[in-house]
Amino acid sequence: MIEGSRRLVVLLLAVIAGVGALAVLAFRPPAPAADAPADGFAAGRAERHLAAVAQRPHPIGSADNARVRDYIADTARDLGARVSVESDDVVLPWRGVVRLATAHNVVARVPGTDPSVSGGKALLLVAHYDSVPTGPGAADDGAAVAAMLETLRAVAAGAVRNDVVFLFTDGEEAGTLGAEAYVRRNGVDGVGAVLNWEARGSGGPVWMFQTGADNAPFVSAFGGASSRPIANSFAYEVYRRMPNYSDFTVFQRAGARGLDSAFIEDVRDYHSPYDDVARLDRGSLQHHGETMVGLVRALGDRDLRAGGGDAVYFDLFSRVLVRYPTWSAVVLAVVTVTALVVLLVLGVRRGRLRWRGVAAVAGVALGAVVVAGASAFGLWALVAAVRPGLAFLALSEPYERGWFVAGFCALGLAVLQAAARVVRRWSSAEVVAGVLVVTAVLLVAATAAVPGAGFLFQWTLLLGLPALVTTRLAFLSPLVAAAIFPPLVGTMMVALGMPLSAVAVVFGVLAGVLLLPLLPSGSWWPALGAAAVAVALLAVGTARFGFTADQPRPDALVYVQDTSTGRASWLSADPAPDEWTSRVLGETPERVPSTDLHPAPAQPPMRADAPDLRLPAPAADLVSATDAAARTVTFRVTPAERAWRTHVTVPDRGVRGCRSGALPLPGAVLELYGPAAREITCELDPGTPLEVSVADQWAGLPPEAESVVGPRPPGTMPVQSGNRPFDAAIVRAAFRF
Repeated sequence: MIEGSRRLVVLLLAVIAGVGALAVLAFRPPAPAADAPADGFAAGRAERHLAAVAQRPHPIGSADNARVRDYIADTARDLGARVSVESDDVVLPWRGVVRLATAHNVVARVPGTDPSVSGGKALLLVAHYDSVPTGPGAADDGAAVAAMLETLRAVAAGAVRNDVVFLFTDGEEAGTLGAEAYVRRNGVDGVGAVLNWEARGSGGPVWMFQTGADNAPFVSAFGGASSRPIANSFAYEVYRRMPNYSDFTVFQRAGARGLDSAFIEDVRDYHSPYDDVARLDRGSLQHHGETMVGLVRALGDRDLRAGGGDAVYFDLFSRVLVRYPTWSAVVLAVVTVTALVVLLVLGVRRGRLRWRGVAAVAGVALGAVVVAGASAFGLWALVAAVRPGLAFLALSEPYERGWFVAGFCALGLAVLQAAARVVRRWSSAEVVAGVLVVTAVLLVAATAAVPGAGFLFQWTLLLGLPALVTTRLAFLSPLVAAAIFPPLVGTMMVALGMPLSAVAVVFGVLAGVLLLPLLPSGSWWPALGAAAVAVALLAVGTARFGFTADQPRPDALVYVQDTSTGRASWLSADPAPDEWTSRVLGETPERVPSTDLHPAPAQPPMRADAPDLRLPAPAADLVSATDAAARTVTFRVTPAERAWRTHVTVPDRGVRGCRSGALPLPGAVLELYGPAAREITCELDPGTPLEVSVADQWAGLPPEAESVVGPRPPGTMPVQSGNRPFDAAIVRAAFRF
């Protein structure tokens, strides 16, 4: 413990804890407004748009998709925008298949008073209006659509100099098809900035998690756009290394600049039937809208062509966005690390420090980080083994996650307290120096490899330097960390999910080692007590885990009918049968190794025989066939009326290539969206017959299948789209031309 009275140290620890608690409590959306001035945003006004959009699932190609599209276009026209609907066929290779769909984008332009200020480049706001087939999409992305319509009204009421374009894309859930169509048709030369809006859950504050190149002007605008400008450049460094995507990804790849924002809490509602109007956090809707309006006001009158380089940025207490140029972050890091080295050398020369002691403390601090991360990983693996039902949930995210979050926090504290006991053999000055050396190493590594993450260590190190002169100031560094790290670590736990909570624990302990000079170190009992609390919290969370009517188990059944073989099957990619699925699968169904029965199972699915329900099958008819230097076959695929998408598989052998009209199809497995018939032309080696497999996929079990399995019991719910195969019927037919 640092020099000074024990009472003062306890007070300092309480202040640091209070700052951390305040940072966490501040991380929430603003209260929704029922009304606002004409040029402002009110969630109460946007709700009527949300109610119209999120009535039912409306995936691309569906009748409800057309209904939502018509509502958006009509509403935007009524609000005074120039509206067009751009319809384009899109071919997009996507994770082993080639997706083919007609995307219908709604483009609503509000002319500016002087668009020459940006050379005619427009400010582009983007949200997708399609939903997944498993949920009505109130949050994803109905909240953004409703907020954009209300923002359009506000912008029309108080014009800005730049043109503002509101782009409502189609087919984002099928792989950013609408954004691809827009960029291929229009390019991005006329776009000054892209502001994309998303959701991954039904609540929480809006968080700007991704930017493009040359982002400083837009980050600055974001900082003043709302009452809660929540963003940090570390988030983008993490996000761009993940396999995730959004419409913004398409624009960024094409060379556009801008910002990507979303709210991400309550992931259990994501892509599920519970992504409805009732569950949507109205504060999240308000935060979406007030940020949109604020950004339009901030960027609508300035030259969108102006650069400013890249920025490092982070928010404090969700109220203030600190930002500065990346180049200055490099300079600041060099100066700070140099100052640390100078102070360390002076401390050694004056006899206050020993290099061996500083290195030993640094080793203990790094060891604490490793132990905490490994312990968190191991404990969650144990929880998952004891409660295999967690595998049913998206991201294995338990409903009562608070027990586990608290448990991992206590675990981190236990490791830190143990480290404090170990380092007591060295002087207070050496303990301070050791943890600052660790921070400096992390700062150098971050600045060199991921500049956007440097702020995590820059300010804790800079404010920690005075403690090398007098350890009485050792509280400054953890005080800064308490303002920066807690909401970031909490967001990591939400974004990555509990199975990867060890990553968040690592970052939490990286900040926590700054507390080592302050923590009591005279006994092992504080560490043992915190460890006992951690185990108890995790045990309670594990014991309380279960499925109820309010906390349902997601499950799924897929009915497969193959008209060419006359065989019908029940399939499920669930971890195991449950009360509902076992009605048709039995208690010990077989696991089929082949993926032929389902387009994309998450694992070898469970299978059982099913009755032949004689569902309507897709059709494929020969249009023309010619033989010359190559055999050319054109056939027409007609999905059944209830199909959501259709898989068309052509053999690799003997097939030189296929196309849809003039669009080449670079793959053997095609995914067609929508009920419209499509003609496909393939070139083959001379004399080669063309064998085609066509499989319709219906969203949800049809009534014929539901009558066999019966209704879901309380405590279960349909699997969300994107987690694993969800309720569906697949009707397959084979053709030879």
